[in-house]
Amino acid sequence: MGDSRVVVYPSNSSSSKYVKLNVGGTLHYTTIGTLTKHDNMLRAMFSGRMEVLTDSEGWILIDRCGKHFGLVLSFLRDGSIALPESRREDLLEILTEAKYYCIQHHSDDNILRNIELFDKLSLRFSERILFIKDVLVSNEICLWSFFGNAQKIIDVDCTSIVYGQDKKHTKVEFPEARIYEETLNSLLYENRDSLPDSELMKATMSLGIDGNDRDERERVERGVDRLRRK
Repeated sequence: MGDSRVVVYPSNSSSSKYVKLNVGGTLHYTTIGTLTKHDNMLRAMFSGRMEVLTDSEGWILIDRCGKHFGLVLSFLRDGSIALPESRREDLLEILTEAKYYCIQHHSDDNILRNIELFDKLSLRFSERILFIKDVLVSNEICLWSFFGNAQKIIDVDCTSIVYGQDKKHTKVEFPEARIYEETLNSLLYENRDSLPDSELMKATMSLGIDGNDRDERERVERGVDRLRRK
């Protein structure tokens, strides 16, 4: 690719001007307008606030993995993207790249926290509850569904619609305490041919579990087991 040199893009560059990006060996064409549409590191690079590295053929060099850079550009163009139906590792990689370019949204962290909690619960209750991560069928961004006696007990929807600047966006939330509560409620269906009685349900629903209080959660689990054995 030849020798590289450091340049500073002029702040008055036309938004319709196309630039050539080489991101870790992955090549992209896009406009100054797309790169400077939102306040992030790419805007700083192409508005004269930061130096950029180019080669002799005019490619701007960015020393990052280019695997997900297409998603970064799509987000800059549209303001939102559909997360790929992929592995947890891919989602972590996407969030890492978004953070590097200073493209951050509160929902991103909450998606990751929901995934991490799912993994923790599936390990903790692996011998008592079957956990299935559905990334192929459901159209929901983040939805917990709980089942007992071969029927759905309840859904915990972690998404909501918010409006701003004449656009609607999907916001992801992290109702940790509610998820723990419904996980414990699902344990009440263990080895039962009928619905749990009211005393068992009160063991989890009326205690106001703090999602961050591990001792409290374990105490409630022991109480549920004790009631079940009566």
